Amino acid sequence: MSFFAFFFGEEQGIRAEPLVYGAWRAVVHGAFPLTAAALYEAIVARRERLVAGLGAALIAACLLARLLDPPLIRENPTIWGPAALLGVALGAFALRRLGLVSAWGLGLGDWRFWAPRAGAAIALIVPSAVALVANTPSLAEFYPTHKAARGSLAALAEQMLGIGVDFLGWELLFRGFMLHGIARRDPVLAIWAQAIPFALLHFDRPQVESVLSLFGGLLAGWFCLRARSFWPLFLIHWAQMIAVASAGFVW
Repeated sequence: MSFFAFFFGEEQGIRAEPLVYGAWRAVVHGAFPLTAAALYEAIVARRERLVAGLGAALIAACLLARLLDPPLIRENPTIWGPAALLGVALGAFALRRLGLVSAWGLGLGDWRFWAPRAGAAIALIVPSAVALVANTPSLAEFYPTHKAARGSLAALAEQMLGIGVDFLGWELLFRGFMLHGIARRDPVLAIWAQAIPFALLHFDRPQVESVLSLFGGLLAGWFCLRARSFWPLFLIHWAQMIAVASAGFVW
């Protein structure tokens, strides 16, 4: 299921404004595995199957529409957006009723452990990222990736919001569904299983970012397992991207 979301997201993306683009990726990478997990757990528990099934069906309908009628997804976010939000809400409700939100790393987990450490990481990463972009021409030329955001502060803010929505799905897939699902069998395997595809998705980026992504993915996997939550990495990843894009905007 994880690899389907991974490949579908890469092969069936859409060209759209940053917020719509990020929302669609969040549907594929985050909403699809979330509702699939809810349906699986509901079937096993023989409870909440109707709610979980409806949630999964709504997300599946969005994915099917992308295959059968691509312009519908690209040009009509007001149609698939509410359907996707309802699907996520139903899936999350089913998992909550089943008492399994934490089992998939979707809750706050051990926030007393991760909150101060995530805050310290952000305080270290943000200035380091700014300095790296300022001194690495390839990064300064690459970010921000949305062309309009390179000359407009409003466009930059829109892209950062879109990236935040995108990263919700991204981190839910890697540090939520994939990591915590596989960790039920083997925690070490789970850390590597989410880190490798995460690194592969960065191979089209500047070299320094590609190399660091594997080590960052391994560390992120360990940290989120210990934290029992995907939320700290979402916050760290988003803060890092805001810093990098903002630095590229300035330089």
